[in-house]
Amino acid sequence: MHWGVYEVFSVISGIVLLVCGLMLPDITVKDRSWSVLGGAFLLVYGVYVAKQTSGTYYFPVAVFIIPVGAVLYLLAAAFGATRSGATGASDDGE
Repeated sequence: MHWGVYEVFSVISGIVLLVCGLMLPDITVKDRSWSVLGGAFLLVYGVYVAKQTSGTYYFPVAVFIIPVGAVLYLLAAAFGATRSGATGASDDGE
């Protein structure tokens, strides 16, 4: 198998989309379905291309954006939850 940057990022993007589609609680069924289908496609496509010995294959630019966007989203959610949790804990109820 040949694992280049495109194949690796395709698999990472697929895993990120699958995890987000399966784990995020506040998304619609439509968004969840597209996320799972897109994640499965990118995961399988990355492995498929890695197994090839010749040919020309195209990867969308999104395979580089999805992991970075997911990390930024998770960091924002983590710090946002910490910040809102800290302000909610100091509230006296008035």
